[in-house]
Order: sequence, then structure tokens, then C-alpha cells
Amino acid sequence: MRSPSSARELIRKLIRWSAIGMGVLAIMAVLGAFSFHTYGAHQLKTARSEFDARWGHLPRYTPPPPVPDEENGARWLMAGGQAIICSLEDQKTIGTLSGESARGWTGTEQARARWILHDQQNALGILLRSGSFEAFHLGAEGARVTYNEIDFLSIVMGLRLLTVEARLAWSEDRVSDSLAALDAISKAADGLLLTPIVMTSTIGSATTRWSASAATDLLSDPCVSTAILDEFRDLLPSEDPIQSCNITLTTSIAEIADEGLDYVEDFHDPSMSWSLPSWVSNRYLLEDLVVAETLERWGRFLEIGQQPAADWPTDAAHSSWGDAPWQPWIALTGAFTPNLLSVRVGAQAASTDLQQLRAALDLRLASPDGLDGDACSLMVDTRPTVLTGKPISCRYDEGRGVIVIEVPGAERALSDYVSAGNHASRFPPIELPVGSAVGCAPK
Repeated sequence: MRSPSSARELIRKLIRWSAIGMGVLAIMAVLGAFSFHTYGAHQLKTARSEFDARWGHLPRYTPPPPVPDEENGARWLMAGGQAIICSLEDQKTIGTLSGESARGWTGTEQARARWILHDQQNALGILLRSGSFEAFHLGAEGARVTYNEIDFLSIVMGLRLLTVEARLAWSEDRVSDSLAALDAISKAADGLLLTPIVMTSTIGSATTRWSASAATDLLSDPCVSTAILDEFRDLLPSEDPIQSCNITLTTSIAEIADEGLDYVEDFHDPSMSWSLPSWVSNRYLLEDLVVAETLERWGRFLEIGQQPAADWPTDAAHSSWGDAPWQPWIALTGAFTPNLLSVRVGAQAASTDLQQLRAALDLRLASPDGLDGDACSLMVDTRPTVLTGKPISCRYDEGRGVIVIEVPGAERALSDYVSAGNHASRFPPIELPVGSAVGCAPK
């Protein structure tokens, strides 16, 4: 039987060796964490070098000069959207009518549109005021734009209300009112496209499409004058959605590479706090690896997006992930990687909409006395569209007496990336009247 002193000695040895063992494990953990961190830093350096070598030639964002809020169209647009106070039913009506030509509205829908625009005349006045300024900057003066300072819902609602006004005003021969609304929409589209955030780029592409869609009411009108068509040409959005999309993606990825998880805090959750365990796992161990994976993934998105959406592989969204990373990567890269293919297809659709619209406008201006059945021979734009890789089609529909300008395969190219039934999934043709404007006063 052990004496009390020998038992105490054994306990002391056990404690001593346990402490030594714990110390060894702690040292091994620290060394392992350091090695993992070093490995991540190496992966990030390699990924950034490869990304810059492939995509470094793409332009990046240049901040605009600061302007006072009262001269900033973006501030007026957001304020106008925030001033819209209406029922959910009216919001749905605005959304529906903004995507349909006023020629197709029922009498009830026309009456409802008039009532809504009258009820929202204060908000509409503010929204129209946004088109009076060339400057359009969503961020605070001299600061980078972040998600948290932009009221996206108000911007979208304001733009939809402007689109309803443009359509209704043209159908009621209020030409100057319609052009003023189109001007405000076009300037907003350009400003949103120039703001280097994925969400604003997406909304900018959608706004470009709304502007083009509303403008077809004007082009399809047999009574529109050459003078108005000339004026309208200057009101079209001027920014290239594809170029703006490139700037947005390369600027965003450069900021992600520089800032890592700080980018998430700035853009998504400024109050994000880190406990010690999550700081060690996310910040010290995983951050560089997550950013490296994000760089590789965005690079794959850019590679796929250089081709027309019609030519993308059927598994494009899946293949853009590459080798599936394990769960921590997926959890953290979710903050960095929205559905960039949908962003890209939206930019391609907007660019194609503008190409189709300009082709139709050029055709009408080429025949100021009216189009005839051979008008398609005057169309000079034979470039392939960025959405389908095929040129715009022009044909004479003798039975209906219209020239039809369309983009074959456009809706099919959009179908995998835009929900069916959504206005954005449609790509209707532009129909131009044949013959002179007889029996109507030129607008």
C-alpha cells in the first residue's frame, strides 16, 4: 500500500506531465494554425497573381467628383422613391403597367394609372427633378458607396413610376412629359451602371431595359415626327452595360482581395462582431483561403460571361464553382459571390435591347417620309448581339403592315437565368409602321 507521500508525488507527476502535454499540444496547435495561415496567404497570393494576369486589363472604377446633394440626381431619385406612399395593390399595378405598352392597357388600367400618378404627383415631381442633373452618385461625398446607404426598393419603385408616366404621357400626346420621364430614367440607368456594386449594376441593366421598353411606344407610333426622333436619340442611355458590368466586377473583386472579410462588414453588416473562436477560425485561418477561392470563382464567372449567354454550357452555374469547396468556404464565400451569371446575362440583355432600339430608330430616321416594305434593306447594323451571338433580324410583315425588328433566340438565352413570367424574361420585337403618317398630326 502506497504511503501518503508517494501518492502525493504521483499526483504531482501526473499534473506535471499533463501540463507538459497540454503545453506541447498548444504549441502544436499554434504551429499548425500558423502553417495553415501561411498556406492560405500563399494561395491568396497565387490566386491574385493569376486573376490579375487574366483580367488586369479590364478597367476599374474612378470615383466621380463630389457634388452637393441638391445637384445630385441620385439623391432626388431616392427621395422621390421614398415619397411614394401607396397600397400594395397600387404597387403591383405600377409594376405590371411599367412593363406593358400603354396601347395594350385596358380602359380600367388606364384610369388606374392616371389616378395613381395624380395621387403620387408630389413623388413624381421629385423623381422628374432627378433628370435635371448630370451628376448621379449614390455614395456619401468623397466616400465609397456601400449597400447600407442605398434604399434599393425606393429606387426601383421610383423608376417604375417614371416608366408608367412615360408610357401614359405618350399615349395621351403629352410628348414633353413623356420625354422628360424617359430622360430621368435614362440618366438613372447610366448612374446606376457607373456605381460599382453588383446590386446597382443589376438594377442599372434592368433600368436600361425599362427605358428601351418604354421607348418602343414612341418608335411604334406612326405619328411621331423626325424632330422628336432626333431629340429622343439624345435621351437614350449612353453607358455600355457590358463595360459597366466589367468595371463593377473587377472593382469589387479588387476590394475583396484587399479587404477580405472587412468587405463583408462594410457592405453587408457594419455591426458584425467576432468572438475569439470565430475570429481565429474565420479571420486567421480561413480568410485568405476564402478570398483566394472567391477570386478563382469570380474569374470563372468572367470567363464564362465573355461569351453570349446563348452559348453558355447548360451547367454554367454549377461549373463556375469549380471543385466544390468544403462547408466553411461555402458559408463565407456566400457573402462575396452573388449569382454573377444572372448579373452578366442582365447586362447582355440590356446591351442587346439598346442595340435593337437604336437599329429601329436609325431605320425610322432613314425614312423621314415613312417606311415601305423594302425598309429592311436600309438597316446597317449587322453586328452580332452580345446576348445571342447573332445579328438583329429585320423583316416585313405584309399581312399586318409593319416592319418587325427582333433578336432571334433572345428569350431562349434568358430562360435559364430569369424566372419565367418575369418582364425581364421577355424580349419582344419592335414593330415599325409602314406608310406615311396620314390622318394624324405629327407629334
